Amino acid sequence: MKKILYLIVGMLAVMLTACSSFLSQEPFDNFTDEEFWKDEAQTRTFMYGFYTSVFSGYGTGTAHGPFLMGQTLNDDFASDVTQNNLQPEVVPVSDGSWSFSNIRRANYVLENIDRLNESVNVKNHWRGVARFFRACYYSNLVFTFGDVPWFDKMVVVSDKKEDMDYMYKDRDPRVFVDQKIIDDFQYALDSVRQSDGNLQVNQYVVAGMASRFMLREGTYLKYHYGTDAEAMAMAEKCLKFAKDCALLVMNSGKYSIAPSFNALFTSDDLSGNPEVLMYRHYVDGVLMHSTLAYSYTDTQAGASKSLAEAFLASDGQPVRVKEAFWQPKTAAEFFANRDPRLSLTIRPAYYIKGENCQPFAYALSGFSWCKFMDDTKAGTTNPNFAREKNITDAPCLRYAEVLLNYVEAAYELNKISSAYSFSQTDLDLSINVIRARTGIEMPKLEMVGDQPAIEGLVFDDPKRLEIENEANGEITPSLLWEIRRERRVELCFEGFRLNDLKRWGKLDYVWNGCNPDIRFGAYIKKADYPNKADDVSLEDNTLSEGYILRNTGAGRERPVERNYISPVPTGQIQLYEAKGYHLTQTKEWQ
Repeated sequence: MKKILYLIVGMLAVMLTACSSFLSQEPFDNFTDEEFWKDEAQTRTFMYGFYTSVFSGYGTGTAHGPFLMGQTLNDDFASDVTQNNLQPEVVPVSDGSWSFSNIRRANYVLENIDRLNESVNVKNHWRGVARFFRACYYSNLVFTFGDVPWFDKMVVVSDKKEDMDYMYKDRDPRVFVDQKIIDDFQYALDSVRQSDGNLQVNQYVVAGMASRFMLREGTYLKYHYGTDAEAMAMAEKCLKFAKDCALLVMNSGKYSIAPSFNALFTSDDLSGNPEVLMYRHYVDGVLMHSTLAYSYTDTQAGASKSLAEAFLASDGQPVRVKEAFWQPKTAAEFFANRDPRLSLTIRPAYYIKGENCQPFAYALSGFSWCKFMDDTKAGTTNPNFAREKNITDAPCLRYAEVLLNYVEAAYELNKISSAYSFSQTDLDLSINVIRARTGIEMPKLEMVGDQPAIEGLVFDDPKRLEIENEANGEITPSLLWEIRRERRVELCFEGFRLNDLKRWGKLDYVWNGCNPDIRFGAYIKKADYPNKADDVSLEDNTLSEGYILRNTGAGRERPVERNYISPVPTGQIQLYEAKGYHLTQTKEWQ
């Protein structure tokens, strides 16, 4: 039987070698299965089509990837949003997230692997790569929609009842699909090569991504299905799998924390960086992005007071432990004696609308992010700073994230079952390795009993109970608060925060009634910024100083359960009905 194959032939990819394998476009060509599935080289070429959807990096052109996404939807950004836009108010007719096209492609590979004129080990490697990508796609589908139909074979388009029944099957239970995802990841771990060349999926990439997705799913189940015994059993299984996968990477000896934090995000070539498990490579004139332009010449929404104050003081203490009403009056005071990552993430000055902010643009909150560019090069005529001409590589999976996945999974497992322990050793293997980075060198996080401590002295961030007492769900323990803080500041602006809030059941953090600090930016004295624009409002404009107020409206409505999960688009439900089948709507949207 003949099939149309959507191949990435990409002569350009051949010219640029595997280092630029993400760059090719997708021309069409026709082959029979017998003609195409001959050897490993052709299989590798086909597989290139999966990479950009899983490792999208900084995106391309003006359409950026996960970095800096969700700018109005999480508490890292100062928001002026005045409506509840975490989800649409009504069920949409279509939603590109409800798509099984890449899963069909993965199943197509699996159906044809045995045609290769290669050894069993070669076939198993590529079967493992295909199952890895299928697991990634299903992980995102489950996180977005909950129950989804599980397809593990090619869908045959025909009028036969058995084919129609399979094509239009209803949604399978979430925990059923979770087990299938684990099975796919496990097969990939057992089959994919430890090394397969630059920018290729290997065993450690599989393990790192599995730690990401299984931590996300395990904690989502824990915090959203806490009274369901089957779901909690799956939560434990997911978290253990996440921890074990992280340990596989940690014990490999192949990766380490890079000496330069800034270079992770400002390098034109990440191929030799010891912290990077997978990255997206950009090439001048071939594949470029706009992230530097967003950081350099574009007006920014700006970071929120909530984020800026989340960075610890240089002594390892939260900024409000010693002074409950900590309120630096100048930028110099605010950035002094802080976690060095603060100044490597947010520029250590205030960029106020109306003032001369050269060589950068202003930020509406006053806090301008700088994580993705080398500010020492600012003001030059480097054309690579221009929109759609940026060529810095994007770190899609780095060792620091794996360490953070490990420590959170280990902590959560200990809270689920007494069969698991959590100790200082877990902190020393993870957070304290990250804090020891050259140039960062923050004090070690310790635990005394089940409390966070620095040099043996227990502390508790006053912001924790201030926010948690207003939020839905269980109150976050102080040590877990610090584990989550480390994740927030280390992975800031890398596209994790909104999903983290969802899986923890903490979308209330984006509601002013729980976390008013998302409305505010920098604290300024009007006299220090005489040229500030008239629409730069303070929390109380009758005063001569105060926090910049970004949200002058009523603010977002309090998040509800449907904000955590998406509805099935009505077009899909109507399609099923037209064929005589039923597709169940997400219960929160019924």
